[in-house]
Amino acid sequence: MKIVDIINKLPSLRHLAPATDEEIKISEAELGIKFASDYKEYLRNFGCISASGLELTGICGSQRLNVVDITNQERKLNKNFPKDMYVIENTGIEGILMLQNQKGEVFQFENGKLKKEFNSLSDYLITVE
Repeated sequence: MKIVDIINKLPSLRHLAPATDEEIKISEAELGIKFASDYKEYLRNFGCISASGLELTGICGSQRLNVVDITNQERKLNKNFPKDMYVIENTGIEGILMLQNQKGEVFQFENGKLKKEFNSLSDYLITVE
């Protein structure tokens, strides 16, 4: 199932304006990384979303939800933050962050430790449905 279809099925979905390809390139350059293809597809269609119990980072004006702002903030706060990943969600539970790498794999980051949880953003979001 496509990432857009999965997101559209999330309960109480709200989203902001879609990100442009130029905004995506600028955000990648600012972080010095490339986003996974499914994250780019999400950004192109939704910009940033919230749904029942879920707030994904994206490209938006909110520092709390902007992927560049929150990833750079976490890089400064935690010396163990992986340089090749970006924050897709701050769960708000005991400092747990969900991160993604360029291949699309999703990891839980807690107390400086990284644990692979899902193979893709789609797999992660299906657990929320």
